[in-house]
Amino acid sequence: MIGDPPPPRPDLRLDGPGMTAVPGSLSPVDAEGRLLATWRWWEVVGMTLVGTLLGLVAAAIVVLATGTTVTDTGASGPSDLLAGIVSDVVLMATLLFWLRRRHPQWKAIIGFPSRRRFPKEAGIGAVLGILVRIAAGIASAAVVAVLTSVSNSQVKIPEQVDTNLAPAAFAMFVVYAVIVAPVTEEFVFRGLLYRSIRDRRGVALGAVVSAVLFGLVHAVPGVPWLDVVALQITMVVTGIGLALIYERRKNLVSDIAGHAAFNLVAVVAIAAGAGYINLSWPASLPFWR
Repeated sequence: MIGDPPPPRPDLRLDGPGMTAVPGSLSPVDAEGRLLATWRWWEVVGMTLVGTLLGLVAAAIVVLATGTTVTDTGASGPSDLLAGIVSDVVLMATLLFWLRRRHPQWKAIIGFPSRRRFPKEAGIGAVLGILVRIAAGIASAAVVAVLTSVSNSQVKIPEQVDTNLAPAAFAMFVVYAVIVAPVTEEFVFRGLLYRSIRDRRGVALGAVVSAVLFGLVHAVPGVPWLDVVALQITMVVTGIGLALIYERRKNLVSDIAGHAAFNLVAVVAIAAGAGYINLSWPASLPFWR
């Protein structure tokens, strides 16, 4: 049973530049009339950790029932993909439960387009996501070159999934990469964390902090640490790009579509590696990986 909504937050000022209170609203708005986040960054981190722990318990049950398919390169196979999906679903359920109880205006604050504008916003977000993919590919090539030069060892971006998946496992990978991961990660890192920091400290700090944390969670076990650093730096660049999509479009659907399009490029590369499709020269471009 959902209790009474919490009282107005004393830490949210209503007398700042362009900020006014909306009648009957628990959240102030900015100069553009955009509701400001009522949650703090530490709440987001705390509830995400709780949801992650619950998700790990659920994922462990999946792995115990199906066995692990992690390879010696740290890539995931079908049972681990299923565990990842289950873990993300549990995390989302935890966060939604918390928001409904403590921050009842969360939908209006995060921003979702109307049904009429949904296709347009998703399409624009997908195009912007491809542009972020290209920028991340360029950044990735630069990071790998610098780390290779400095360390005098070969550095490469590690694979996050087995490139030789069976058809059923590949289908599961598509669901995870194009639907589950974009929804969960954008909800946490942009919809909640970025908005909390951005609404109090500005766009730049919000984008950087949320992107750094986004990069840190993209760690692949069992591979050289410089390879992991290269991946994480690339993901920081990606996170900043996705934060800017969200800031520009002011709704999470565009951002999720951008993330999905970003991941879809990798899905196509995996499909080519598994022989499901045939790619020639585009596969050599850096942003495919």
